[in-house]
Amino acid sequence: MFGDILVGIALAGFGLIICFAGLRAFFVALPIIGFITGFYIGAAGTRAVFDESFLANVTALIVGLVVGAALGFLAYMLWYVGALISAGSTGALIGSSLMNAFGVTSGWVVTLAALAAGILLFVIAFKLALPIWVVIVNTALLGAAGIVSGMLILFNQIDRADLGYGIAWATIEESWFWMIAWAVIAVAGLGYQAQAVTAITLPEDRWGTAHAA
Repeated sequence: MFGDILVGIALAGFGLIICFAGLRAFFVALPIIGFITGFYIGAAGTRAVFDESFLANVTALIVGLVVGAALGFLAYMLWYVGALISAGSTGALIGSSLMNAFGVTSGWVVTLAALAAGILLFVIAFKLALPIWVVIVNTALLGAAGIVSGMLILFNQIDRADLGYGIAWATIEESWFWMIAWAVIAVAGLGYQAQAVTAITLPEDRWGTAHAA
């Protein structure tokens, strides 16, 4: 119970920062986003392979930490890759939520759908070549998802194990109220961050280290 409270507060707090200050705090949050994304990919992938519950064994934890550290480091060394990783994370959330909407519960299918949707948004973000908006949109969406997921855990609506299916997946399964709450928070974060577009400049070198211009 105490562990759930800590996870809920951490998710909600981190989500709040990312959602409303994602652009301003982008380079600080970038390696963290990369780590969280990599951790989920590694742990959820291990779960799908061994058909066990999320983080139920040491193997999933170790793989998640290794993959998370690798993506976090990559996101720091190549900041635009980190921005694209955040876009891929949003795609993965959408993919997993769609699977739940269609009643799919197979771990393999959910994982593959999340991976395919993540790759699709990764490619779209790369093709659009609008890094500042890639940052704003994806930090708003991911931050809102973190806030809602933290609230769901704090209100004992989901367990930590539900996060293994993806934050959006768990959110939709609970009720459409939480999905609407996610959308409202995301739009609010998007609007708030959009006000800073003219005041913040991203580095011209997209393939350099994460640091303010």
